[in-house]
Amino acid sequence: MQQELHTTPPKSPPVATRKFRILIVDDDEDSVDLLAKWLTMSGYDVRSAGSGQEALQRISQDRPDLVLLDLLIPPPDGLTVIRTVKKDRLMSTIPLVVMTVKRDVKSKVECLRSGADDFIVKPFHFDELDAVLRASLKKRYLYTSLERANQQLRDANEKLLKLTVTDERTSLLNDRYLRRRATEEFKRAQRYGTPLSLIILDLDHFKQVNDKYGHDCGDQVLRDFGRLLMANARTTDIVGRFGGEEFLAVLPNTDGIRAAIVAERIRRATEEHIYKYREFLMRVTVSAGVASYPANQGVASEGDLLKAADDALYRAKQVSRNRVILDRASMPADILEGDLSAIFKASYEDAQPLKDEPEI
Repeated sequence: MQQELHTTPPKSPPVATRKFRILIVDDDEDSVDLLAKWLTMSGYDVRSAGSGQEALQRISQDRPDLVLLDLLIPPPDGLTVIRTVKKDRLMSTIPLVVMTVKRDVKSKVECLRSGADDFIVKPFHFDELDAVLRASLKKRYLYTSLERANQQLRDANEKLLKLTVTDERTSLLNDRYLRRRATEEFKRAQRYGTPLSLIILDLDHFKQVNDKYGHDCGDQVLRDFGRLLMANARTTDIVGRFGGEEFLAVLPNTDGIRAAIVAERIRRATEEHIYKYREFLMRVTVSAGVASYPANQGVASEGDLLKAADDALYRAKQVSRNRVILDRASMPADILEGDLSAIFKASYEDAQPLKDEPEI
């Protein structure tokens, strides 16, 4: 569509404070050339498209800061381009300024209802176009700045949330979050009558690691064990550091026997793992106490369940360490004394020390 301009471009137009990218969509080459020269002199980065199809491709690929759009263009027409852009979540915030010879109110209303951000009638003055562009670009800049600030806020909140639930040494869940989840899962188990088990794990003789090799080595062992724990737990288990060298696993919908099997898998993997710190190689074993609800009928709260698991851990430490003990009240009566080592055949007494590695 031939475009008429009431004035010639000013010799020294105001330079844009930021090099915005503008896409001109018009099939009249002379009009496009004239507009492109003036916008370029004004400090804009100018691109052009001669049809609706080319316009949609360029908008999708180049993400211009603003589109100057003639309605009467090769298909799809201008209105279709507007509706298509505004329906796309990634492109919908790009301002669309309509250029048209149509002066009637109905055409303007139709454009604005379709999603156009502004409307300018041909022929127009460059000063008029400049004012429209600056107003639309200001809105675009404010919107993108707000979106950027919102994204930074979301990222900061996500990091803050991660910090509030994460143990700084192991990057596992921390004790506060574990206690909260244990409470939530216990209430769910009570309501729906499903089993819930807890495993408390404690690294054996961990103090000797710190005393002999230093706290940096101890921290390395905690991190390595945390990774090993995650690798051997199930995806549905809630696992984290419970404090010091203790770790907790919350196992929803899991009875005591199945929980003890998970604990034994972790115990065995720990026993077989070689911890490396600088030039040192070492083995560290783990003991575990397991308790389950509702098998243990004396459990009335998550605190009771934690205590039952802790008591089982204490028994494991007393017996010999490096073993799994299932709370007596949480196990079938035919499992003697709650010691599952006879079933798993994985007593620490069967383990052979590695050659050429220091013992702790």
